[in-house]
Amino acid sequence: MHFQRDKQPPPYLNRKDQYRMLGMIAMLMLIAVAFDATRKPENWNWFFAMGNDPAPQQELRELDLDDIDYQILREAPLAPETFIAVAEAEVEESSEPGGEGEGVLTRIPSHLLKDISDQRLGLLRKENEALQQVLKQVQASSADELMEAARRDVGYRVLNVEPDKHRGELLFLEGTLWRLATFPFGDPASQEDDLAQAWLFTSDSGNNPWMVLLPQKPDGIDWGNQIDRQVKVAGYFFKRYGYATEQGAYVAPLLVANSFTMPPVMPVARERTEDLTIYVIGFLVGVGCLFGIMVFWFVRSDRKFERSHLAEIADSRFDASPETVAELQNLEAADPVEVFRSMESD
Repeated sequence: MHFQRDKQPPPYLNRKDQYRMLGMIAMLMLIAVAFDATRKPENWNWFFAMGNDPAPQQELRELDLDDIDYQILREAPLAPETFIAVAEAEVEESSEPGGEGEGVLTRIPSHLLKDISDQRLGLLRKENEALQQVLKQVQASSADELMEAARRDVGYRVLNVEPDKHRGELLFLEGTLWRLATFPFGDPASQEDDLAQAWLFTSDSGNNPWMVLLPQKPDGIDWGNQIDRQVKVAGYFFKRYGYATEQGAYVAPLLVANSFTMPPVMPVARERTEDLTIYVIGFLVGVGCLFGIMVFWFVRSDRKFERSHLAEIADSRFDASPETVAELQNLEAADPVEVFRSMESD
């Protein structure tokens, strides 16, 4: 006697259905992991960085700069037949070359800067000749020579507290260039004598800028605001320059330099951002394809099951025969309340 064996086991033991359930569980786990990753703000930094040029980040130290006097001095009228005698600061003059920059003055002689006045709005007329002498000095040397001879131990606060002590010294700055504009100088009717006016921030100046005057615009930088470019510069400290803003009048240390030295902008951060974007997009496309394949497999499996003999057997189990329906009509109906009451009385 030979018994024919079904090719497929019942649905609850079907290997394909087991794989299907495992696939659904894997999809739910993947969705849960995706929800957990997307709820963290730091995982979206790559998205908000798309399309933005990488800007060099500079850490600004919190310094006590409140004791610096930023007030603009205003000249009071003098009484008739009176005058003011200003004592020159006793500073040590040095014209010795520094480092490899042979012939570079490490300090401008004090007699050339005797007419300089700190904390005054704009450039005074009596200071034009002194500025012209300093410009000639910086143009006589290259930017690299000036940097070799410049001092690197004079900070923002020291320079503002003791400007007379450091006036004319060759100083080194490294910071973030924020603004570059023209500075009228020389013949008012001509723009050929105009200088380049740069505003930059250093790590020890906080939100207070430095001002640097250059004979001409440096190559590789355009005029404008919010340049946000790392630069190095060596120049002679000229004065504490007063400038007006919408919030009032402020003072910034003014240096006269030859040009900037700019480190090359490395597009590493940009390339990393683009590569990360490609990986993320590829991952999302892969997940979408996986979900699509699993859904297609599920639908195809359902349709195949509907056309199988097993589906007919499963559906027939839920179909009542006419005899069964007739027997249900002959059953005696009873009120459940009456049944419980009779049980209680017994």
